[in-house]
Amino acid sequence: MKKGTLRSRLILGFAMVTVPLVVLLIWNNMYAMKVVHSQVAQSNKNMLTMYMNQIDQVLEELDKYLYRTANQDNDLISLSAFDPDNPESYYAKIRTLNAMYVNTNYYKDADVLFAYSSRYDELLTAPQPYMNNERKESIKSRLIELMKDKDSRSPLLKSWVLIHQDDQYSLVRVVDTGYESFIGAWVDINRLMIPLNLLHLGESGQALFLSKEGAILNTINDKEFADKLHAKDWNVDLLKEEEPYQIVRLWENYLLVVQSSRNANMYLSVMIPERNLLEGLTFFQRINYYVPVLALAMLLLYLLFLQRFLLKPIGQLIKGMRRIYSGDLSARLNDHKLVEFMIIAETFNNMASQIEVLKIDIYEEQLRTKKAELKHLQAQIHPHFFMNSLNIVYNLAQTKSYELIQQMSIHLVKYFRFAIRTHLTSITMQEELDHIRSYLAVQQVRFPEHLAVDIHLAKELEACRIPPSTIQPLVENAMIHGFSFNQGKVFQVHIEVKPDPNDSSYITVRVSDNGKGIPLDKLQLMQSRSYFEMEGSEHVGLWNVIRRCKLYYKAETGIAMENAEPSGAIVTLRLPRLSMEE
Repeated sequence: MKKGTLRSRLILGFAMVTVPLVVLLIWNNMYAMKVVHSQVAQSNKNMLTMYMNQIDQVLEELDKYLYRTANQDNDLISLSAFDPDNPESYYAKIRTLNAMYVNTNYYKDADVLFAYSSRYDELLTAPQPYMNNERKESIKSRLIELMKDKDSRSPLLKSWVLIHQDDQYSLVRVVDTGYESFIGAWVDINRLMIPLNLLHLGESGQALFLSKEGAILNTINDKEFADKLHAKDWNVDLLKEEEPYQIVRLWENYLLVVQSSRNANMYLSVMIPERNLLEGLTFFQRINYYVPVLALAMLLLYLLFLQRFLLKPIGQLIKGMRRIYSGDLSARLNDHKLVEFMIIAETFNNMASQIEVLKIDIYEEQLRTKKAELKHLQAQIHPHFFMNSLNIVYNLAQTKSYELIQQMSIHLVKYFRFAIRTHLTSITMQEELDHIRSYLAVQQVRFPEHLAVDIHLAKELEACRIPPSTIQPLVENAMIHGFSFNQGKVFQVHIEVKPDPNDSSYITVRVSDNGKGIPLDKLQLMQSRSYFEMEGSEHVGLWNVIRRCKLYYKAETGIAMENAEPSGAIVTLRLPRLSMEE
């Protein structure tokens, strides 16, 4: 099938109708899945946030207890103050131990409360009653190991730290009294998991505590399930915590929702089998498999219909059109049974006899339009400083500065005599620069000690032809946007006209100043092509210059704008070099 033929376009049109419908069905199915995922994820996210807030609250309460005890309990502070043989040392230990046992009733989530004397390397523990002796001794030996070593003890003083002991994870926190004694708490992760075990998460759903390195922290009773979970690289999914949920692939897809802890280096997460969520969408998923097959069958029937009733008559029409295209204007189309093709044939035969006349008329009309547009654009150039100039004359008259009034009047006469000559399509470069000198002379009367002008024109370019007021808007922009009294220096305008060093058939006009320069955002806009493609009253300056140059030269013209160093702006205009009006 060839590209660009009616057959291909009709097939494309059919595809544009059917494919979106198929895509819509598939998208609808995917959207339904996404909605189910999002709703279930949001529900579980809220639940995880509630549970994690409760766990964080437990850890914060324990933190408050540890800090309060470390700062206020004199017996704890005294653990390292007396010699071991001193009775006061014995009484301090007994009172500290009794206080910790009493507090185990208030802080039931802490499996072990402990105190440690670094001076005498002595550990006091108050475990919960339900803990067996073997577990008590294991925790006690691990705490002594942690508290002896300053490097191991240092992280415990900053925040809750995960400790692996007896094939299970626990959270440990220690607070320093500042008197060589410490108070701390040991919390088993499995105890924090007890409320979550009551959740109904499907046949193989699971709630998990995960470290931020991706380790599973709680004990899982199903060994086979636990092995598959341990083999998963959880760290990759946990990095996407900001997303509402992730789909995790094990032996089947699971919906994973994660919530981080504020106080510990771990996450609370739930895994829900995706098949449990999508049980009601199975029928719609099956329909999506048969829709493309049905669409293909409809396409074949559609092509047979087109070939018989539409494509064959159009083929005959194309043959006649090719003869006309090759220059055989005597070619005519025969009548057809279809009314639509009869109208096409009659219209086409009439058009063939008018083509030559229409070509000439259109070309002449284009020439007239271009000339009219060029004169209209030239008529848009108005002196922007008309009111200011009259105001200066008025002020000079009040001060009786008659000589300056005469000079001002002469320059204004020259300026406006040039400006009102809208019937001219081109002038010499020398005339344009003389006009600019009149404009700048008026400005020098306004700002006698703040404006300096420097104009250089290559001798061989004096008779070069350009549209009127091509360079003057560039100078006027420099005065309007670059001049400022606040700069504390003379504002210098430099104009240089010379042949283009890279192409002798072009000239370059460079207008530079040492003023404020062009703001960066506006400079980026003016350097883009879109700035000179927009029309409007705010573009009658530079836009008018470029538009008139394109209409006059009918060749490539260019303008470049940049900021000068250390201050000021540079505008460079590149124009074709014409020695006579064309």
